[in-house]
Amino acid sequence: MKRSLLLLSALLTVSSALASSVADVKKKGVLVLGTDPTFQPFEFKGADGSFQGFDIEIARAVAKDLGVKLQISPVGFGALMPQSVTSGRVDIAMSAITITPERAKIVSFSAPYYRSAQVFIVKGGNPGKFAWPANVKGKVIGVQANTTGQFAANDTLKPKGAVIKVYDDFAAGLADVQSGRIAALLGDAPTVTSLQKRLPGQFAQAGKELVSEDYGMVFSKGSDLVAAANRTLARLRSSGEYQNLLEKWIAQK
Repeated sequence: MKRSLLLLSALLTVSSALASSVADVKKKGVLVLGTDPTFQPFEFKGADGSFQGFDIEIARAVAKDLGVKLQISPVGFGALMPQSVTSGRVDIAMSAITITPERAKIVSFSAPYYRSAQVFIVKGGNPGKFAWPANVKGKVIGVQANTTGQFAANDTLKPKGAVIKVYDDFAAGLADVQSGRIAALLGDAPTVTSLQKRLPGQFAQAGKELVSEDYGMVFSKGSDLVAAANRTLARLRSSGEYQNLLEKWIAQK
């Protein structure tokens, strides 16, 4: 406990020292976004190699309102939260990041911009062989490292007898679902919808959602970029642009 408190204190000190501000961003002319581009439809690389997705477009809107360009830095999720922000490597982090009280001790969040849930992804045509809340004892369930899926699995599924397998790469977990090496993989609900559209018949959702959650943009502790991001969110919602982005990237048609 003492070491944990010392680590938290150190992270808070570093975060304060390297806090990115509106003035800093405007001075350098770019807003640096850290993201793990593996969470379609939120952030991913298109066929032409460009970064695309719901989060990317919201970040571009924040940069536009600040009068600067958006610079995208791909970062694996394990290093993205919170290290990339507290170290000053990026000004903002977006990667379907859930707002939690523990994370909020180290970084600052914008207002929630999307409501999601952690769900079980299984091999297509196979959902009946896995269910939640029943039938998890002895089942191998995959999670991505440092995600709320991992935290929820450790708190809820492990005590029920599930075996938790941790992946650094979400795609590796999907491959193990396909091969049958694991029974299910925890992921964000919109990810299942995206997989079903892109890869018909290969993946499905099984059982009830494990936990619901809100996504937020992440900034260094106390940064005034939070207020700027919240103003952009309010503008997007009032203008109807948010709904257009939702329908473009996430809402089922």
